[in-house]
Amino acid sequence: MPPLHITGATDPLTGRETSVAMADGIIVPAPPPGSREIDGRGLFLLPGLIDSHLHLLTGGVALGQLNLLEVKGEAAFRAALAAYAEGRDRDPVLCCWSANYDIFGPGTRPDRHLLDRICPDRPLLMTSVDWHCAWANTAALRLAGLMETVPEMPGVILGPDGLPDGELQEFAAMGLVQRHAASGGREGLALAGREPAAPDAAARAHDRAALAAAMAECARFGITAVANMDGSLYLADLLTDMATAGELPIRVSLPMTVAPDHDDARVAALLDAACRPPAGRLSFGRVKMFMDGVFDTFTALRTDDYPGRPGFRSAPLFPADRFAEVCIAADARGLQIQTHAVGDGAVRAVLDGYEAAQRANGRRDARHRVEHIDMLHPDDLPRLRDLGATASMQPVHPPGSSGLPLEPTVSIMGRARWGDTFPWAAIARAGVPLAFGTDWPTAPLSPFNAIHAALARQPWAPDGPDQRLPLAGVLAAYTSGGAHALHMEDRRRRLAPGMEADLVLLEGDPAGLARGPGACRAALTVCGGAITHEALP
Repeated sequence: MPPLHITGATDPLTGRETSVAMADGIIVPAPPPGSREIDGRGLFLLPGLIDSHLHLLTGGVALGQLNLLEVKGEAAFRAALAAYAEGRDRDPVLCCWSANYDIFGPGTRPDRHLLDRICPDRPLLMTSVDWHCAWANTAALRLAGLMETVPEMPGVILGPDGLPDGELQEFAAMGLVQRHAASGGREGLALAGREPAAPDAAARAHDRAALAAAMAECARFGITAVANMDGSLYLADLLTDMATAGELPIRVSLPMTVAPDHDDARVAALLDAACRPPAGRLSFGRVKMFMDGVFDTFTALRTDDYPGRPGFRSAPLFPADRFAEVCIAADARGLQIQTHAVGDGAVRAVLDGYEAAQRANGRRDARHRVEHIDMLHPDDLPRLRDLGATASMQPVHPPGSSGLPLEPTVSIMGRARWGDTFPWAAIARAGVPLAFGTDWPTAPLSPFNAIHAALARQPWAPDGPDQRLPLAGVLAAYTSGGAHALHMEDRRRRLAPGMEADLVLLEGDPAGLARGPGACRAALTVCGGAITHEALP
């Protein structure tokens, strides 16, 4: 492939004409001889977009399942499921994803009896939009053995008859049915940092194809780098094989996921894996943990009681002393820590662990990350800044955005706490670095949809704070902010000589995304000077 030279494109923030020449994967001051000239007139040029939080294997598997994000009501679900089931007689489980909690109507919640009415004979599993909950019909529960022997496991919700009612909360419970699907449930194992049991050649080929499909989707949307949260030893090896073979069209950072029940030997093995050197476009250097769940299953940890549930605030997934111990060990080895924390109680617990690591090992430019921050107690905003932490957030997550209904989430959060939710502007004003992503497949992968959600967000009440960022701030969170979160700001922050040649040429002005997500599309995606997606007008 010849070197590239893009001419006449427009910088969307300044309106100035800009040109970029590339050679050997780097932006250079002048185009080398033999460069391919690309006319960028009428198009807009940005650094490559960085999705700072997604799940490649889970998303790649989901691409072959039924997407329910825009399906509302029983009739629509019946029609969508019937169309999807055509030609899938050999699928052991019909798998759907991205279902809203009230998919069958306001104030309702799915259960096995409702799913049985729609699909009585074939196993059916419907995963929620946040991927922290799923609903199975009786046939699927029976396939998993749950109708005969109910396991003593949190998350398997029982009905009045003492049998599972079909709701499965969090990864372990969901995995009881997922493992019977065509994927073997490995996408769920990846989310939780579990290892598959000796996958054979066919399973590895399945997962390799799913990863390739996911990365191709990223390139189609102008994404050149991602933080992939599906960390496991299995995926580290699989992605290393792909990277060594030159099969990664995007740059992938893979944190290794440490779970609360991992013993010292397992944690040590994961920290060793996190210290692996880069391989092609694959990098390590990070660990991932979960401190809580999500609000819709009442598993988000908060500092105050849930509305209508006196004394109940949920519980942390990690005991404080164990979390601090893992943080200290990871930080001592120079690793970056990134922790899922949705509720404000979880954010506080995470900051406590990061502070313990700083006390034990001394202060350094660690940029430990807090993932999601759906709710933040005002007292913890200065701590977030003073600890040098990074806020890794998703503008598609606020209820009312990107196809999400307001209820039941806003009521579960509580009217008194609405001002503390998804506080992007407050975090930015405090000087905390901000990196945006989608958490795909919990939300659409399109960064243009996410940027629209960030620009168009409205307060849930007239007296609520406006937490929107200006266009420049949103684009920064998707480019330079993502690079900063990856410790790569010296290589990917802007389009200038010496920087890596990662960029996206857009058809449509990003300023129009305030009106709708269709205002932009990626006409050309370039990673390391190589075209990974081309759809020039």
